[in-house]
Amino acid sequence: MEPLLRIETIPIEYQLQIQRPRLEMRQADNPQGVMEKTPSSLKISTQNIQVRLDTTEMRSSIGLKSAKTLISDAATYGKQVALEAIGEMSRYGDEISQIQDGVTVAGLIKQKMLEQPDTVTVFLPSTGPVISWEPNQMNIQYDAGKLEFEWEVNQNVMNYVPGKFEMLIKQYPKVQIEYLGDPNYVPPSANPNYEEESA
Repeated sequence: MEPLLRIETIPIEYQLQIQRPRLEMRQADNPQGVMEKTPSSLKISTQNIQVRLDTTEMRSSIGLKSAKTLISDAATYGKQVALEAIGEMSRYGDEISQIQDGVTVAGLIKQKMLEQPDTVTVFLPSTGPVISWEPNQMNIQYDAGKLEFEWEVNQNVMNYVPGKFEMLIKQYPKVQIEYLGDPNYVPPSANPNYEEESA
């Protein structure tokens, strides 16, 4: 006897799409550097020796004096001569007053006539020049200079792309049941192929 039902099982049909994870890296550009250079320098400053000769006193000792010095010396000399004259006159008066001791005016005059002036030997010039000096000077300034670097370093750029898993269902599982027999009509007369049995 043949079966009246045919059962067919249809399995699921799917498609898998897998994308692997990956790490993307973009390498940085080469580093860039800025260089700044300060050149070296050498500075030399010199000052020659300086000699000063002051001959004021030397020239004054031989009579070569400035107008200011001549006026000052003349005033001093005039004052000194006046004082000496006053002193001389005072001594002369004192000597004349000593008449009781046998002093006569003619004798005093004769004595004055016979007096010799004092002499002094002087070497001219009496002093030398005043010499002062400053030694030569040399100042040296050296700057070694410098070299400066400034680097700009770029970093590597990394980008992580995570993995992806996709499932595409093309056909869902199912069970198909097919009836292979003829249908049962109730009442039997409902069957279009019904033939009434003859008595």
